[in-house]
Amino acid sequence: MNQFRLQKAQIIRQQGMQPYASSFDRTHTLMAARALNDEEKTVIAGRVVLLRDMGKMTFLALQDHTGRLQIAMKEEDIGKGKYKEMLHLLDLGDFIGIRGKRFTTQKGEPTVRASEWTMLSKALRQPPEKWHGIADQETAWRQRYLDTVSNRGSFDRFIFRSAFLKKLREFYWSHEFVEVETPVLVNAASGALAKPFTTHHEAYDLDVFLRIAPETFLKECLIGGFDRVFEVARVFRNEGLDPSHLQDFTMVEHYAAYWDYLENMKFTEKMLSSIIGEMLETTKTKIHDRNGKSVAVDFATPWPRMSIRQAIIGGCDIDIAKSNSRGALMEAMKKESIRLDVPTENLSMGNLIDQLYKKVCRPNFTSPVFITDHPIELSPLARRNDDNPDITDRFQLVVGGWEVVNAYSELIDPMDQARRFDEQDKANAGGDNEAHRKDDEFVTALEYGCPPCSGWGMGVDRIVALLTQQTNLRDVVLFPLMKPLAKTMSPFLSQKSEPNPTPNPNPNPPSSLPPQHLEYGHLLPAAHGLLSKHADKTRSHLIATGAAMEAFAKKFGGDTATWRIAGMLHDLDWDHLEKDMHEHCGKTLEQMLAEIKSPKELLEDIRSHYAEKYGAEHPLESMLRKCLYCVDELTGLIIAVTLVRPSKKIADVEVSSIKKKMKDKSFAAQVSREQIRKCEELLGVPLDEMIQLTLEAMKGVAREMGL
Repeated sequence: MNQFRLQKAQIIRQQGMQPYASSFDRTHTLMAARALNDEEKTVIAGRVVLLRDMGKMTFLALQDHTGRLQIAMKEEDIGKGKYKEMLHLLDLGDFIGIRGKRFTTQKGEPTVRASEWTMLSKALRQPPEKWHGIADQETAWRQRYLDTVSNRGSFDRFIFRSAFLKKLREFYWSHEFVEVETPVLVNAASGALAKPFTTHHEAYDLDVFLRIAPETFLKECLIGGFDRVFEVARVFRNEGLDPSHLQDFTMVEHYAAYWDYLENMKFTEKMLSSIIGEMLETTKTKIHDRNGKSVAVDFATPWPRMSIRQAIIGGCDIDIAKSNSRGALMEAMKKESIRLDVPTENLSMGNLIDQLYKKVCRPNFTSPVFITDHPIELSPLARRNDDNPDITDRFQLVVGGWEVVNAYSELIDPMDQARRFDEQDKANAGGDNEAHRKDDEFVTALEYGCPPCSGWGMGVDRIVALLTQQTNLRDVVLFPLMKPLAKTMSPFLSQKSEPNPTPNPNPNPPSSLPPQHLEYGHLLPAAHGLLSKHADKTRSHLIATGAAMEAFAKKFGGDTATWRIAGMLHDLDWDHLEKDMHEHCGKTLEQMLAEIKSPKELLEDIRSHYAEKYGAEHPLESMLRKCLYCVDELTGLIIAVTLVRPSKKIADVEVSSIKKKMKDKSFAAQVSREQIRKCEELLGVPLDEMIQLTLEAMKGVAREMGL
């Protein structure tokens, strides 16, 4: 908060005025006023995004949801006293009201000549620099209001999302679907294969789940006599976070009586090609593939269809019909040198096939394609195929390497459903956290009779991200969930007041600095001296790690100088030890740090990153230590990647290059990939985000590193 702006708000009150109005009766939006004829009167309002004082005349630019409009304020029109008052009290970011007449400047710019102005809301913080948009991605996610007000592209992206949902609803209504709402808190976490969130219902003294999907309730609507239903639903899955997955997201599900999955496939083609064609005025557009490359696709129908068996054969030459047991499939993957991205110990055969498909096939599908014939074990709510009882009547729509739609002919046989729930329950008890839970209430509903039907679910975030060329789902969610930064007290609150602690259900959350952690940022100048004195071969690595640690301090609310010192000095002794890992972080480092009379906490923080030796004595108990542990190896890898570039310049290095080299175990073999990937477990930060943040920090000190 800016104290000078706060004083201006107080001055307005002292003058008997209100710096925060209750309302304002405008006659036009800014774009509507822009379209008026010269000399027409108007009353407009908006945020001040430009203010240029030219003596007895001031030009402003106001912005509202429709766009921007220039305002001319002259001393002769406003009155000398009110004009000076305006210059003294007005700042960028303030909301004001204007009364005046429309005219056109000599340069042809539509402008309103103000005769009166009114303060509507005094901004107490400085807006983004020059309103050119938020450059830092995390700030755009945390403070979306700054992103949308300063970046028209972001604002329009969310208008597109709203319009897409409107078109979607209209299409459903035109095809005789009824929109319904189903519960978010449920007794059984059913509807999809996923790990659920749990919470406690105080009134019932009952543990309940946040819904994974609304599927079973929507099918119960059909049992209850509805013919076609749909729901735009917020759903929750307690799984990993990455650019293509969020734990809480929006999906649309629909169910139609007397349809099968083939009819639903036709409906999907018709609906999406129609909506996309209307919104983009063409079925041809560009999307980003899984490598972040912009590629052309055409949503014109029909779309190709391929069984999951055919897809896997095409991706890795493994036939799941022949490798039809868990052991046989594992052996086939071993022969093909295929290593899945998830632990395989507790995966059922169906989930093993699914993970193999996701590894070798799905990322390669850019244009729309239907994947069919999924294993029965992978589809506990889907109808068994009449000709092949091992597969289901199911399809997925894949675009840009993302699963966008999942649909199937519904299982309406209550006996078969009960058996499959039992099998899934056993898999869950055996350690498969994504196995479907039992839902006895749903089985009871099926016993009353359900018409033949087909159901369908689509991730709204994913389709919108694809159509707006975004590579991270958080870019199409207005306010994505983020880890809180260190709490700061509002200046309006008494310094004696204590904030109420917020209970955290996670017993070991990645938190910010613990209260007892000593900050030693005052030693930063002395730390630079130590670096110059003792580091030669490792200098680039230490500078890089220091910069990265400072970036993560900003992310997690730590003291930036303290975190930078820990990064700068963590391998300070390395050049003196001739790569003797046993002596690393020992007496030599202790003597070096004694030169600047550093506190014991600095040595302890540094030793924590050498977990093999000091892990028990100095565990990774603070966010600083966790970040240092992960960043240490990553900066080393990034430097290695830079040095094999023809230019040897870090400016030419991209995230994709680093990820590619991570997969090449022979490259920089001494770098622990496992330690880098710990960022997701220890920090709750997706690998892509970890690499991006570290790389950008290192680019900021490229000259110091000599890269």
